[in-house]
Amino acid sequence: MKTQLIAFAAWAALAALPAALQGQTKVFSTGLLNPAKIILGPPGSLLVSEFDVTPNSGRVSIVSSSGVRRTLVDGLPSGVGSNGPDGPTGLVLDGNTLYVAIGDGDQLQNTSAADGTQVPNQKAPASPILDTILQIDFGGSVDKITSAFTLKAPDHFVLANGQPVAVDNGSGDKATISMLSQFRYRGDPVTIYRNSHPYALVKSPEGSNHLYLTDAGLNALVQVDLPSGRFRVLTSFPNQPNRGSSGPPTVEAVPDSIEPFGGKLLVTLLTGFPFSPGDSKVLMVDPATGAASVLLDNLTNTVAIAWRTGFFGGLSFYVLQFSNDLLNHGPGQLLLVSAGTTKVVVDNLNGPSAMVLDRPAGRLYITTKAGNLLEYDLPN
Repeated sequence: MKTQLIAFAAWAALAALPAALQGQTKVFSTGLLNPAKIILGPPGSLLVSEFDVTPNSGRVSIVSSSGVRRTLVDGLPSGVGSNGPDGPTGLVLDGNTLYVAIGDGDQLQNTSAADGTQVPNQKAPASPILDTILQIDFGGSVDKITSAFTLKAPDHFVLANGQPVAVDNGSGDKATISMLSQFRYRGDPVTIYRNSHPYALVKSPEGSNHLYLTDAGLNALVQVDLPSGRFRVLTSFPNQPNRGSSGPPTVEAVPDSIEPFGGKLLVTLLTGFPFSPGDSKVLMVDPATGAASVLLDNLTNTVAIAWRTGFFGGLSFYVLQFSNDLLNHGPGQLLLVSAGTTKVVVDNLNGPSAMVLDRPAGRLYITTKAGNLLEYDLPN
């Protein structure tokens, strides 16, 4: 929708800026392709989801402990639709199985009927398996795989028909790809159609067989059962108050990241246009009931959260803000929220898109839309 189009245009503008002072961060790896999400892989490695404006350019990269990037899976669904480019987003690695959330791509297109309205793409979308969760079962640990698996165009249609696809990377490694769940856009009284936008993904924090998915288009938290792939909306996030001096009285929630927190889930709300400072927040959600409460408030364009417990038991939250003033191309920031205080610990980040905490190493990894992977060593 228009809200997300404006956000993507601002992302593009930020990514095009010259490299800015990164505070206490340093570049760990480069060569990423508009990265969306990042998770920890086998010890010492990281997995990143990526896509660009080329149809079906989605891929998952693995980055080694020395910062060397290589492609793990290529040819994943992606497309450029009414919300801009979209493809692989959330990732979950469970043993040798990788779950990959796929965004809505080019399933919908803008109309001339009214501003912000959209309808199904009159041409065939780039792939029939957009708006899904794909399951990739590898024959071994992903850090031992040195050559990429490539999903070919005909494979997309096999998967759309509910059949698995066996792939070979030419180096003796094998994997099986299947479609776990498929979501759909739906009719909307204001926008004609509203996109479903799978975005962030985690495994159940209580140890049962569930995945949890944030839908940034339908503003919902979805519970996905394993191994069946059946899903249900656990909770929907209503519009949030707009604290800015201009724009509508409320803005869309836009849940864009999710993090296990004990037996709960932390969900960040980016919020929609006009992206006013202070509109964003972090919710704590009970995965058993869907009940949500505000954990952190008065944030701006929040895209990720991480937490850790101090030596004496104190709890600290690291919050990644994509921009402190999105419409005016303000820089991204890393905040530390601890003991009732909030401070900026890293400023002038160019389009930070996601982060992950390596607790044993005491280090945060941050991806940027410009294609860099940054590392930030946490203070003791």
